[in-house]
Amino acid sequence: MNILLLGREEDCRDYLDYAEQRGITVRFFAPPQLAADDRDNWRHTVAGAARAVVDLTGLDDVISFHDSYQIQLELLRGELGMPTRDIDTLLCLADKTRFKAHPAVRDHITRHIELDSSAKAPQALAAVTEYLSFPVVVKPSNGFYSAGVVKAETPDEFPKAFLQTKRVCTVLREGNGQSRMLAEEYLDGNEYAVDGMVSDGRIIPLQVHRKLPPLVGPLFHEVAYLTEPFDAELGRDFTALLENVIPGVGLDNSPFHAEFRFDGQGRLRILELAPRLCGGGTTTYQQLRICTGLDAYDLLHRLGREAVDPKPLHHRVALEYDAPIERSGFLRNTARAVEVCRKNGVTTVHLHRQDGQFVLAPPLNFETVLTAYFARDTREEAEALLDVLMTDCTIETETEKSS
Repeated sequence: MNILLLGREEDCRDYLDYAEQRGITVRFFAPPQLAADDRDNWRHTVAGAARAVVDLTGLDDVISFHDSYQIQLELLRGELGMPTRDIDTLLCLADKTRFKAHPAVRDHITRHIELDSSAKAPQALAAVTEYLSFPVVVKPSNGFYSAGVVKAETPDEFPKAFLQTKRVCTVLREGNGQSRMLAEEYLDGNEYAVDGMVSDGRIIPLQVHRKLPPLVGPLFHEVAYLTEPFDAELGRDFTALLENVIPGVGLDNSPFHAEFRFDGQGRLRILELAPRLCGGGTTTYQQLRICTGLDAYDLLHRLGREAVDPKPLHHRVALEYDAPIERSGFLRNTARAVEVCRKNGVTTVHLHRQDGQFVLAPPLNFETVLTAYFARDTREEAEALLDVLMTDCTIETETEKSS
């Protein structure tokens, strides 16, 4: 099997390990940015750039786990005669402003406004106080990994949050060509995520993630996912919302990662819907394998080619731990964090950065340092493990690089 993966090799280690074990050949391609006013030439632009660096003959599939490459992915798949998803749907899902304005979505979200990215903090605050109630969350329209997502409890806290988000939007614009700023009313409830597949119009939720510790701000780095197989009875509210939103935006034959939060009155709201596997593919694959015995990468390759109907093979609890960075600086003692994971029966651990490399702390970080996956039989066992990891498995940094 020959696969072209849109992305960077260093960000896809989990899929590379998977491919190596199965004799799958993987090549990589970083596609070009697309000019918004040149849509008629998008397909030619992407296909031409790909052919200049990669032999496109004999490919069995083209995939990507990257938010910013989903449009280019479908253009290239179309060029090669592979099943494709709707481009306008992907454009909608790639930008939170467009997503929140969609008729199928706007009744299921919290109140929000778009902020002028060229404005100063006082002007932005005036707009927020006119239309929204505090506390509010400020975020980029097309961010990921919770970068630039900051809560302002009061108007006094808003200028700092605004400037932090503005800085991240500047970085995103340099990489993606656009990024707008949003402010939305904070939802005072627990946050969840659901991974699943849409196959020939059928929505198939596969697993539900509970985010721990609870995300209450001011920053929203997701330290842990406590994951279980999706229960149709307990997940009725999630299913009902997904069955409204997914067909409404036109997503089909695609993986999805949907994020939700309850408001103070217990109503479920949708935060975002991503047309991809979660966590660079790794989170969905590792957690689903632990929880159900299902193979998310295999399902991804089959979507659009055949109807998929996955059935869990077992029921376990998975814990993903994304070791938090307390302070920006140069990494040190990462081997100690890996050893803590191994002593606690880790299933898979990925160390993405090495000692001596400089890393940013939230809310400015776009990348993880260490992610580890654990299997447990009960929620209580997983929660107890998280307590241990948060004490013992920490990421150490120093202000000056050691010689």
